[in-house]
Amino acid sequence: MISFLLQNFRFLSFGFLLALASSFGQTFYVSLFSADIRAELGLSHGDFGVLYSSATLVSGFAVIWFGKQIDYVDLRIYACLVALVLALAAFALAMVPSGWPYLILPIFFFIRLCGQGLMMHTSITAMARYFHENRGRAIAIASLGLSLGEACLPLLTILLIGFMGWRDVWLLNAVLLSLVLIPAILFLLRGHSDRDARMNEQIKSQAAANLDVDEVRHWSRDEVVKDPAFYLLLPGLATLAFVVTGIFFHQIHIVTTKGWSMDWFAGTFTAYAATITISAIVAGSMVDRYGAIKLLTVHIPVFAFGLVFLVISDHAYAALIFMMLIGISVGFGSTTLSAFWAEAYGTKHIGAIRALAMSISVLASAISPALFGWMFDLGVSSEKVVIGCILWCLFAATCLWFSQRQILRRRLNTRIVPVI
Repeated sequence: MISFLLQNFRFLSFGFLLALASSFGQTFYVSLFSADIRAELGLSHGDFGVLYSSATLVSGFAVIWFGKQIDYVDLRIYACLVALVLALAAFALAMVPSGWPYLILPIFFFIRLCGQGLMMHTSITAMARYFHENRGRAIAIASLGLSLGEACLPLLTILLIGFMGWRDVWLLNAVLLSLVLIPAILFLLRGHSDRDARMNEQIKSQAAANLDVDEVRHWSRDEVVKDPAFYLLLPGLATLAFVVTGIFFHQIHIVTTKGWSMDWFAGTFTAYAATITISAIVAGSMVDRYGAIKLLTVHIPVFAFGLVFLVISDHAYAALIFMMLIGISVGFGSTTLSAFWAEAYGTKHIGAIRALAMSISVLASAISPALFGWMFDLGVSSEKVVIGCILWCLFAATCLWFSQRQILRRRLNTRIVPVI
């Protein structure tokens, strides 16, 4: 592991840094500003949830096209453009007039598209494409950037909002993205042209030799959407994005009804991030050893078990146990699923395929803020909402199991197929 880190330090740092920067578009971060934004712009829980969900929904469709472009655009240019647009969106949010609440709709669109969507997409796609033998470890290391953001940013952001106000915090974000992240991308990707040329030459040589290093043909996105196993994956792809986004977006409401302090719950994000880190590293090693397909069904049962604690107890430590268990699930699941696409469908079109998969997650994350908000406005308790999420988890885990069986059976029947 140490030698792997040293040999690939700059490229792994690039993936790590982009994953960290994606925090600015993640729900756990944006939701920290929800009370201040709603108060200043005069929005209810439901109104704010609808605006946020609508922006996320549209970004989920947009990421299908924008995410695909990483297969054709130089990685340096692509990553810098994503960072620049996210910086502009952060600046626009800081400047939104109090009398124009609906302006946050297009602003949230770009924050979600470039933050949650394309920033993380660029990080993980780069790791999955340019690593093979250590793909799981590379994805796990890059993903730790988001874990660091989840560990440090909630408490830090609450302190900064109290000290300088929510608008100035977003101005600071814009400065960091434009004046720190973009120069860092250009520095860390020096010499990337050589890496890309080596990968393309490898694919050509495999095609000429009638071999494929992934033991499957390189599926196109059009072929993937015709695969029955892909549709059985969809409930599992949507689960974590749907439930975690809904809970984190309405965390202030849930924490209040549970009788917990917001400072305490923000502090549990450290434990959440720590368990993500540990489980991602473990998952990376297991993926490299056993394969991502065989590990596909592990994370959702753990996630459902964590949700149980949110239902059965109002004790403060139930929040800690809940955050640790879903952290294990998120860390293991994100690493496994990120490696899964390259393992099951090849790497040649992985940008387009991952963009499609990410759009499913983004669309799921678009639904839950509005749905949860409407249910809370109607007086439905948080416990009943979470029970519904647990039932969905059982359904999603069953679908994943059937998909896994189909893909493993297919790989046993056709081990080596010509590259298309």
